[in-house]
Amino acid sequence: MNYAKRIFSIFILFIISQIGITAFGVIKQLSLDAGEKNLNISSTLVTVILVVINILFLIYLAKRMNIIKTNHPFLTKKNILIILVATLIDRGIAIGGTLLLNMQGHTTTANDSTLIKLFSGVSPVLVVLLLGIAAPIMEEIVFRGGIIGYLVENNALLAILISSFLFGIIHGPTNFISFGMYFFMGIILSVSYYKTKDLRVSISIHFLNNLFPAIAIAYSLI
Repeated sequence: MNYAKRIFSIFILFIISQIGITAFGVIKQLSLDAGEKNLNISSTLVTVILVVINILFLIYLAKRMNIIKTNHPFLTKKNILIILVATLIDRGIAIGGTLLLNMQGHTTTANDSTLIKLFSGVSPVLVVLLLGIAAPIMEEIVFRGGIIGYLVENNALLAILISSFLFGIIHGPTNFISFGMYFFMGIILSVSYYKTKDLRVSISIHFLNNLFPAIAIAYSLI
């Protein structure tokens, strides 16, 4: 097994997964530079098109690398149970972590604060697309499918730890609590993927977990 080649492949997948959100950031900044506080319809439409293309291209690459497998049933009783239980655990981790941060004088994680600022003046539809749909698909392809199912497939414990550690780091934690939140949420997603060998399961969990903050941010913009 050529690990160097596989590491490079996962790195490329990660870079590609960031194109949509990076394009959104550039378009938003250009809009602000032009004196527009809110993202106009044309800029929103361009962003939506770029993000959708980004998602489809990443899915295409993941299928070519055999990271995404859809040749078996998805919504089985076992998978549905895992999705529901894992989502509740992840929500519990998020709520518990937020309460601990509040005790230290922080209202939320640095990552969430950045997202709130980033999405100010943006259409609620775009918030749900980026945070509720694009992020779960892209992050699960890279961190679960890429690392656990492709890079370190022969050592489950090591793969889960690496995946969860990098998942925690990529969310820009500023203290141990915020890192712990994302790390343990990553553990739940990783174990769910490993137990089912179905990326659609971890994507569903991630989607449901992101749906709550996405709706909250979207609602605040109305």
